[in-house]
Amino acid sequence: MNPRAVTHNSGYVSLPIVTGLAIMFTVSLTMLFKNTLMNRDQASKTQLRVDYRQREEAFLRALVATFPSKAMECMKANQAEGTAYAWNTIFAEAVTLSASSQRLSPDILQSLNLDGKLSGDVGDHGSAEVQSWITSLKGEPGRVTPGTTAYADIFALPAFAGKVPPLLDADATMQTADALRPIVTPLKHYNTQAPGLLADVSVHPVYNLIPYPNIRFGYAAPGEPFVAKRNWWAFTVNYGSSNSTVARHYVLSLYEIPSQMPIEAATFAAIGTHQDGTAWNVDTVNIEGSVYAARMSVSGSYGAARLSGRSGIKMTADLDLGGVSVGSDFDALGERERLQAEQGTDVLPVALSANSGRLTFLPLPTGSGYLHRSPLGRTLNAFEEYTSGGERCRITVEATAMVSYEDQTPTTIRVCFANPAGGTNEVILQRGNNWPTIFEPGGTGVPFQTELTNNNRSCLTFHPSLLDAWLQAQGAASVATNNSLHFGVDPSLNPIEVRVVSDPPAMEDMCVIIRQGKDLTNYTAGLSIIAPLRIYVGDDLNAIPAVSVPAGSGLADGTEFYPPLSIFAAELRVGTTGFNRPIEHHGQLGSLVTSGATAWQPLDMKSGSDDAVHSDSISADLKPLRSPAELPPVHPMNWLVVIEEIPQD
Repeated sequence: MNPRAVTHNSGYVSLPIVTGLAIMFTVSLTMLFKNTLMNRDQASKTQLRVDYRQREEAFLRALVATFPSKAMECMKANQAEGTAYAWNTIFAEAVTLSASSQRLSPDILQSLNLDGKLSGDVGDHGSAEVQSWITSLKGEPGRVTPGTTAYADIFALPAFAGKVPPLLDADATMQTADALRPIVTPLKHYNTQAPGLLADVSVHPVYNLIPYPNIRFGYAAPGEPFVAKRNWWAFTVNYGSSNSTVARHYVLSLYEIPSQMPIEAATFAAIGTHQDGTAWNVDTVNIEGSVYAARMSVSGSYGAARLSGRSGIKMTADLDLGGVSVGSDFDALGERERLQAEQGTDVLPVALSANSGRLTFLPLPTGSGYLHRSPLGRTLNAFEEYTSGGERCRITVEATAMVSYEDQTPTTIRVCFANPAGGTNEVILQRGNNWPTIFEPGGTGVPFQTELTNNNRSCLTFHPSLLDAWLQAQGAASVATNNSLHFGVDPSLNPIEVRVVSDPPAMEDMCVIIRQGKDLTNYTAGLSIIAPLRIYVGDDLNAIPAVSVPAGSGLADGTEFYPPLSIFAAELRVGTTGFNRPIEHHGQLGSLVTSGATAWQPLDMKSGSDDAVHSDSISADLKPLRSPAELPPVHPMNWLVVIEEIPQD
């Protein structure tokens, strides 16, 4: 065998193997490089989405925080045109608050060789950029698209049809203004029986029965009907740079929510205990639905399904809320997530609005000012009229003369009321002239009389059962219109006789007693009584149900229905003597107090002349409103502001 031949043949065999291996390595490196490029591209897109989402979340939270005060400013200006509360200003301030207008400067981008690259930044160091990337649904900068009937054609487009709330109606001028500045007014109302409106809009056009939004703050359960009106505005945000824009559409909602929960307060409330430390009687106290307070301490749920607060909820022990065991550490990091995982939802039966993301819950101002009317001649702005209880009363009853400065028993009262034509009439009742006592001829038909309590407090007595016939005898509208009364004193005519009412009321101040109010069924629109005075409930009040539920209420036939009643007073007493009479309350309890060093105890009901809380004689069945038909003529108001994205296919 030739050795050279053997060596030559071996070289020819190796060449294909080396070539094949080289090709395999080259292909592998190419695939690896391609895969790396794909991963880098995917990572950059993911980071871009994260950038968009972070900026989106920051902007939306800032918008929710900024918007309510601007809506109030617009109301205080009587919805007149103004840049301070224009939508463009609202968006600009939200951008500034969220730092959404901040981005890397062009010099820095160039030094990093990033100029021309995709970016999640949307600003240019100034709020002027707002003009281009926040618009109405039609692309108009500085405007929104209001959820009103004038814009129905826009919301009928395929991108929005079936995805937005029911539309509100208003006059054309108001709807045009609503696109430039937020208009919140009772003049915006429902006029079409759209899906989601559960009460008849022809009967309840302002506040209807609508589903509670699917949010973490549990004023009510998500989807549960509650009494409210939903104002809303739609707009578009274009995130990203000119060569990489992501457009998202949003609905900003302001729910006007009349106070309606079993227990509700804008102050610190102590649930479950009386002032002396004794616990509520679990056999005689029942709560259905939610309890809301700005802050609260809770010593028992008493059947409540939800607790909602603004800034703090303290529990003395674990509570069962709608079948969910919740402890005082419900808001601690990890515990909240555990409860959410356990329940399969982030909507828990206990929540704080301060921790709820894209929403804010805002009880509107009340306090002692809610009980007063403004001096004659002073013109109120729209927000003052909206938030004042006394100003909304259709009847005013003012004592203008008394027996003496020491004896504040009225001898002359001025009664103002609405007439059928929509104007106001006035009647002066004077003892010895046209105001007979109950023992004189004609006195039994007058709804206003006087008396002394067991401890000699001077009182003006009101008989609701006599009011309707007396009003119509004076040429006034019936109690279907004249359904709210404000009691007070006017010292301006006789300052030597009439005392200025103290806050809280003094022993010498005039009081009001409600008698003969057991049957209020002729008050088909309800009854509200307001006074910056002490009010006594002299006997059974609103204890007879109506024969049938009101038409269009959304309540099932056969539901037990009582005419809606609200009483707002500086002090409330049950009974006028020292007799320890049982107190039985059905409905809701609330407080006008907005601050204070001591807690509000909802069931600390005082009776008679001894001003004592008889906890052993109190029973309460507390439930939320079930229909706008149960809403009394005068009621405190809350705002719930929520922002949601309109889903796109």
